[in-house]
Amino acid sequence: MTQYSNIFNQQPMILASRASSLAIAQVQIVADKLAPMPVDLLKLTTSGDRILDRSLADAGGKGLFIKELESSLLRGDADAAVHSMKDMEASFASGTCVAAVLPREDRRDALVGPFSSLADLPQGAVIGTSSVRRRALLLHHRPDLEIRLLRGNVNTRIAAMREGRFDAIILAMAGLRRLGLDVPHSAISPDIMLPSAGQGALAIQARNADDSRSQAVIDAAATIGCAATTTEVTAERALLGRLDGSCHTPIAASATLQSDGRLHLDGMILSTDGSNAFRDSLTGVASDAVQIGVALADQLLGAAGGRDFLA
Repeated sequence: MTQYSNIFNQQPMILASRASSLAIAQVQIVADKLAPMPVDLLKLTTSGDRILDRSLADAGGKGLFIKELESSLLRGDADAAVHSMKDMEASFASGTCVAAVLPREDRRDALVGPFSSLADLPQGAVIGTSSVRRRALLLHHRPDLEIRLLRGNVNTRIAAMREGRFDAIILAMAGLRRLGLDVPHSAISPDIMLPSAGQGALAIQARNADDSRSQAVIDAAATIGCAATTTEVTAERALLGRLDGSCHTPIAASATLQSDGRLHLDGMILSTDGSNAFRDSLTGVASDAVQIGVALADQLLGAAGGRDFLA
């Protein structure tokens, strides 16, 4: 990082982050990878963190987790923002760019609680989640389950389960691992619960400007990015963007860059109650990541009978 030392030794790179324990753990991953570059943290409480009495879809979408962070970038309060990639909508603030996508953590969902699998859940079990995708997939496999809204940070959600309000809850394996939490859980196979686009990946968002500091931020971020994860996420987000579903639409996408250099993309769209589901996959040249995502989205829409299927 010596090529950036003059700029960031005078004023450390400021990374904006949500204030939750998981978000802080994630921005620390970025800071550690940038070391010994001087880094300061700007912690922000977002609208998505404050509004807990309704689903994100009803509150305004998952973009509520990043709007305040984007504003801090555009005002110049921060040099970059660190996000969970799955929280980023298909489009983001003009004047910014994704400067890097870090190596991916476990992208699977986790069943948190005393049960080892969805099949082991008792009839009518109460499951907590705020995700329309998770809700639809749970009901697709187990229509007897009672799915109740569960918002808040990871520790708050686990506490709600331990208080007996839920038989089990669904969280991301990546979050559990990054926080190092010792809580009973089992990874759910993607064959049953296909992840959200970008799940398990961290993104560094920066100003897309030509001044020397902004360019230094972009260049520094690029040194810690992961080309394979970037390619995978590009395909997943292309599928998401093509479907252009609202936050009410359950959409899942997971791409894998194979050892032979080809890219395999698995995608799925569901009705909100899980009663109808369409899943397909497509494999192609990794450099065609965007085209693969778009083509698979079109295949799914064709199978579902068109855009009227999307909520």
